[in-house]
Amino acid sequence: MMEEFKQLEIYLFPIVMLLAIGMNNWKREERTQGDRIFGFLPFLIICMMGSDVTYHALQLYVHRFTVLYAGYLVYCFFLTAVPYAWLLYVNGKLSARHNRRWTAAVCHVMTGIAIAAMLLTVIIPWSLSTEGWGVHAVSYSLNHGSLPAKLVSIAMYLMGLILAATAYPKEVTKEGQKETRYLLEAGVFSLVGGMVQSFAESWRTGGPFVALAVLFIYLNAQNRQITTDGLTGLNNRREFDAHLQRKIELCPEHEWGLLMIDVDDFKRINDELGHAVGDEALWHTADILRGVFGKDPVFLARYGGDEFAVLGDWFGQEQIEEAIARIQEGIDRFNKEGQLPLQLSMSIGYAFWHEAGRRGENLIQQADERMYQEKQKKKRMRA
Repeated sequence: MMEEFKQLEIYLFPIVMLLAIGMNNWKREERTQGDRIFGFLPFLIICMMGSDVTYHALQLYVHRFTVLYAGYLVYCFFLTAVPYAWLLYVNGKLSARHNRRWTAAVCHVMTGIAIAAMLLTVIIPWSLSTEGWGVHAVSYSLNHGSLPAKLVSIAMYLMGLILAATAYPKEVTKEGQKETRYLLEAGVFSLVGGMVQSFAESWRTGGPFVALAVLFIYLNAQNRQITTDGLTGLNNRREFDAHLQRKIELCPEHEWGLLMIDVDDFKRINDELGHAVGDEALWHTADILRGVFGKDPVFLARYGGDEFAVLGDWFGQEQIEEAIARIQEGIDRFNKEGQLPLQLSMSIGYAFWHEAGRRGENLIQQADERMYQEKQKKKRMRA
């Protein structure tokens, strides 16, 4: 028995890792279907690996058909449940940004296929045992009856890859592209692990490879929490400072620019309409910037309070004015929709790298000064 468990030592580290991830996510308030599924996915994978260990140990040391059959069914169930949960997770994450009915239809079809595969894995060994086909036939069926579950698991991992691959070109923001790329890369781990174990079961790659995929997603989520502003979803001040420093080091001779954006009368919004409306105003401001710049090679950040920053490769007055005009058009479109009990207004300042003497602090100061001048100009016009 020790020899069998020695071959399965590959599961020890993934199980400990998944326990840590699962316990960290336990009872956390999640926002989307995908996040909720990710909360219990580590425990499903642990159950799959545990059932694999148990079933193969039973095959060696237990010869009662009913016991082997029960272990076999549990193993096949988790072999199908893990890729199905992964597919639902991918669909849930993508559905948060894409309202696509066909992805839900795909999940329903795969549900039906998974149920059919499970019925086959249940019926084949049982029918052989009741019809008296002999011990060898039943043993062969138990060893190979999990093939439908394995094929369905591969199909579901592959379908998750297809969903992510078709969503990637339709992402309108760099954040969406990054998250979808993570799903693609993690999906490759899962698919490779499932395929290898299906055709070389002694390698035990199914569980560990899915565990790697979960770890990959988890670490990227933790990294986003460190670098992302919790309210707006944009990069935070810490990440802005780091990006600005990298920009200075990598592009000291090229021209580029900075936009500083401030929400007008934000204090009055908080005082008169409440902080909840103020938070909505900030979130919609960030969303307007995401919609305006989309896939443009710019860096968006919440600089602090009601201030936002945009770094981009603008090298002339005409380009920077065009960017400011696009932002204003986005604000006008939003105000026409009437999503807030107020009209959003923003003051925008700008600065160029060379104009600022190629110093980061001067760049921010000049953009801030122009933003303040714009704000004062609006106040005088209202007066």
